[in-house]
Amino acid sequence: MTREHSDIDLVSLIQYRDELEKAMVKAGFKKIPVSMLQTDFIKDEIDVSFVFVKISEEGKIIANGFPDWEWRNDALPIQKYNLKGISINVLNPYQLLEEKKVYEKGTGRKLRSKDIESMKVIQGIIDAIS
Repeated sequence: MTREHSDIDLVSLIQYRDELEKAMVKAGFKKIPVSMLQTDFIKDEIDVSFVFVKISEEGKIIANGFPDWEWRNDALPIQKYNLKGISINVLNPYQLLEEKKVYEKGTGRKLRSKDIESMKVIQGIIDAIS
């Protein structure tokens, strides 16, 4: 986590998209389609974004709808972290930084000032572990 914030960013394999979208709507979230890559939801001022990836026949992680956007092989580590009592998997920080760098191209949305600040924090994490 790079900072306290009210949105949740998640990654899922594309084959779970329909099931996840139905579950979020059933839970009272409003569905906001963004692209083949992403679906957003909102409920009570909480934003949830799902980015969808697929595994190629060669075992590569590919951003759905963007066949040239190949993720790092170590993008989705199996190691779990504890965040305020919740056990979660997190994106590899190298992948997270790369995702931020290509965000505008992938979604058509401009980077916000908080995205730029997050990139600085992620780079600091990378520098600390390198």
